[in-house]
Amino acid sequence: MSRDVLSRKKISQNQGQIEPRAKERALLVDPHDSRASLLKRALLENAYQIVEQVSDVTKIVEKIEYHQPDILVVGMDLPDEETLQQLVELRQRHPLPVIVFAEKDTPQMIQKVVSAGVSAFIVDDIQVQRLPSIINIAIVRFNEQQGLLKELLVTKTKLAERKILERAKGLLMAQKGMSEDEAYTSLRKMAMDKGQSIVAVAESIIDVLSLFE
Repeated sequence: MSRDVLSRKKISQNQGQIEPRAKERALLVDPHDSRASLLKRALLENAYQIVEQVSDVTKIVEKIEYHQPDILVVGMDLPDEETLQQLVELRQRHPLPVIVFAEKDTPQMIQKVVSAGVSAFIVDDIQVQRLPSIINIAIVRFNEQQGLLKELLVTKTKLAERKILERAKGLLMAQKGMSEDEAYTSLRKMAMDKGQSIVAVAESIIDVLSLFE
């Protein structure tokens, strides 16, 4: 068999294969050298890329903004207020899956950790072979939470827009003597004429007609 035929056969076989998904890029934060070394080994042995290893927890947000990693892995003795505040700020500015390995915990602290947006909280248990499962579960949980937040935002936005439309229709009905259908039709026509959304037009109507109430 010729070399060209062998090459085409190999290409054909490769095309039917699915490339394995690349492992996530991780920022590792841990002020404790021995635990940091263990977490680093666990990540590297499972083929995760460590973008940087940091010991100063106050630099979490700064380093996330710089490296843009896929996950954040944090090691600590007990979640402290300073670290939790960094995680809260991170959740607001650059949300991503956060996995925390702690030596100990308290019931009150667990609630604070959850509120800070931590996707996985592991106490006194760093096992190399379990790390991929922990990270995968954390990513799934994070994605589900982000999906719920987006749905909530869409619902709130639609409710706010409906209130604006109702307010604008009410003003047109009261000051222009229109029926509800006429008010809505008028808003739609103005939106089409101006090339704007009906909500934007409704806001303009509210701004103008509110002055005459």
